[in-house]
Amino acid sequence: MHTLEARLDAHFATPSVDTLTPLQWLGFAEQKLLAFTAGAVFHDDDGRLTRARERFAYFPHDVWLYKLACQWRRIAEEQAFVGRTGQVGDDLGSRIIAARLARDIMRIGFLLERQYAPYAKWLGSAFERLPIAARLTPHLQSALGATEWQPRGEALAAAYRELAHTQNRLGIAPFEPVIGPYHERPFATLNVDDAVAALMGAITDPTVKNLSILGSFDQVIDSTPVAEDADLSQKIMRRVLS
Repeated sequence: MHTLEARLDAHFATPSVDTLTPLQWLGFAEQKLLAFTAGAVFHDDDGRLTRARERFAYFPHDVWLYKLACQWRRIAEEQAFVGRTGQVGDDLGSRIIAARLARDIMRIGFLLERQYAPYAKWLGSAFERLPIAARLTPHLQSALGATEWQPRGEALAAAYRELAHTQNRLGIAPFEPVIGPYHERPFATLNVDDAVAALMGAITDPTVKNLSILGSFDQVIDSTPVAEDADLSQKIMRRVLS
């Protein structure tokens, strides 16, 4: 544990930073990447730790695009449910789904800002420091404070649109965001499938491009003990994405 290689092996299940594969990157929990790259360094005479931290500074470009596509896909799966549950009188269910979607919106915010998302108890305070938070927070507060499902869904849809505009301003996989009903049902939703298609189409690495649109570790596993076990995290994601 007193060598850089031992620290890397314990923290990331790899003793080297020179041969990281896309699947390895997708198996890293963002909170562990943040823990390794943030904070002060007080002793690094040969610069090896600094170089390792620079290597882990952020995801490779195509891995980043893939994570964005998968995060949009998470929204695609549930965005209509805020209205569907509310329409049948399940306000508690609508609120719970809205909260889940708000968290997914925040996670896209971190991705668009190219910042690692922290452990859950720091997510809100870290999100507040992102430049995009000023544009998203009013919509999130409106959605989470709404007492009826219609304004709840409309506020979330406004947040999706803001994310899309930000993605377009960055010039990565642009698409035309459109808010409309969910098929024939009166639920405010965004054309998220277009976002997913644009992002996957922008990926050039064939290994990443050919992956199923399932996600990285943080997008498929929500367990702190598993996130803290680097070797187990890597094994799980190899099975999920293979």
